[in-house]
Amino acid sequence: DNVMQRYKNLFIDLDDTLYDFSAASREAFNETYELLHYERYFDSFDQYMSIYSPYNHELWRIYGNGKITKEELNRRRFSHPLEVAGVNDEELAARFCREALSRIPTKGNLVPGAVELLEYLRPKYRMFILSNGFVELQSRKMAAAGIDRYFDEIILSEEIGINKPRPELFEYALKKTGSLLEESIMIGDMFDTDIKGAANIGMEQIYFNQKNEQGHTFTPTYEVKELLQIREIL
Repeated sequence: DNVMQRYKNLFIDLDDTLYDFSAASREAFNETYELLHYERYFDSFDQYMSIYSPYNHELWRIYGNGKITKEELNRRRFSHPLEVAGVNDEELAARFCREALSRIPTKGNLVPGAVELLEYLRPKYRMFILSNGFVELQSRKMAAAGIDRYFDEIILSEEIGINKPRPELFEYALKKTGSLLEESIMIGDMFDTDIKGAANIGMEQIYFNQKNEQGHTFTPTYEVKELLQIREIL
């Protein structure tokens, strides 16, 4: 009971915490792969993704550290698989980017338990999305998935040009929502951005460790493997 009195504000990550971004992007990419006849260059869609994914992951890390722009991120991640296949076609890469990114927000995939959890939390807390995702995608994704109505505000790193885990973004989020640090908690699936970022400013965290990753540098305030376990904490 004292936990309920303790927290008033929930800052929640969107992609792969509530919105099943992995599934949505895979569907959107598969459609685009077929539309643009990428079978000319790759053995299979799985092969394409096996080239795209690790490089994309690395570029997001660099983008998160403020070392490359969003334009550079998009240009490089979509050019890379083509270059590996020996194809130098900036225009094709740019078209894949446009097509894929415009399809993602039409997908309504949610992580299991998301709606049930939001229904449970909504009457008890003020809820905010805190995301590194792009402005033009996030609200459309939330609308497609039918979860926009649960949130008081969406705070995106792009608004101030600073990404999680940087403390400035968390401080901005607290200020913008009029939330006290000690009454707030961060919920997210990315240890290095969501959990470490919150911990760095002294905010408590719930680590949604869906993939059961091990070997982290510190112990989060709480850890769950499934979203609905959060009901036992909040």
